[in-house]
Amino acid sequence: MSKKDEYFAMMESQIKKWDAEVDKLRAKSDQASAEARAKFSEQLKAMRASRDAATKQLQEMRASSEAAWQHMQAGVDAAWASMKNALDKASSQFKK
Repeated sequence: MSKKDEYFAMMESQIKKWDAEVDKLRAKSDQASAEARAKFSEQLKAMRASRDAATKQLQEMRASSEAAWQHMQAGVDAAWASMKNALDKASSQFKK
């Protein structure tokens, strides 16, 4: 397996884990106050936008040449960091 394939598989796995974590948060938000649910809904929109951006970049990466994907890696990593930060922020609110 090439480094590109390994990276792609790792990122797909992380996105699946992220989706599962969002589902857990959504279940917790159902038990929260209306204000907390509204705030989570806004955060969820931001998280989905970050996830969609990362997924799009992964698809572009998959179609790229072996040499070109390394240049695209930084963009995917940045999208992943944004997604993770949004998830961490939402998670911290439900731990309070």
